[in-house]
Amino acid sequence: MPNKPRNIYSNNLYHVYNRSTEKRTIFYTEKDYNRFLNKMFFYSQETNVSILSYAILTNHFHLLLKEPTSKVGDLEGRSAISKFIAQLLNSYTKYFNYNKEHSGRIFQGPFKSKIIENDSYLQNIIIYINLNPVKHKIVKDINDWPYTSHHEFLNKICENKRITTQNDYFSAEDYKKIIVNRVEIIKKMNLEF
Repeated sequence: MPNKPRNIYSNNLYHVYNRSTEKRTIFYTEKDYNRFLNKMFFYSQETNVSILSYAILTNHFHLLLKEPTSKVGDLEGRSAISKFIAQLLNSYTKYFNYNKEHSGRIFQGPFKSKIIENDSYLQNIIIYINLNPVKHKIVKDINDWPYTSHHEFLNKICENKRITTQNDYFSAEDYKKIIVNRVEIIKKMNLEF
């Protein structure tokens, strides 16, 4: 039975995430991560879904996505984001099952999504997504984890560009300051943010 259509609205931002069944590892090698990322960017273009931020970890992922202005849905009335996630997870599941001699599903049910309603929440979710590998103690230094959009944000700092937000006031330099501050808090207090 197909899932009920989601309330995903044109031109809005969404924090989208999912994890593996039983919290098992589904990304083992650089090849696994790159396969997921390459398909993620491929299906993003195919569905016209914008990827603003991402983090891929050993057993889950976080994405900050923008639903396109004109829906690129299917006959079942799915949003472009729903179509994008369905294609991405289906593709990676087939790859995983073939390469790891596994059968069946690897993701825990339907993806979760939260609408981004204001720039303050947007800034926090960008930081949350990019620092997720530090939060889960996969790395101590976020610069050591290549499967996050953090590095793209740093490149924007070098190019003196702004980070796109709903009201366009989040500078790349602001991002850097917030990241450094958040990492220091985590290290000092060993807290999850």
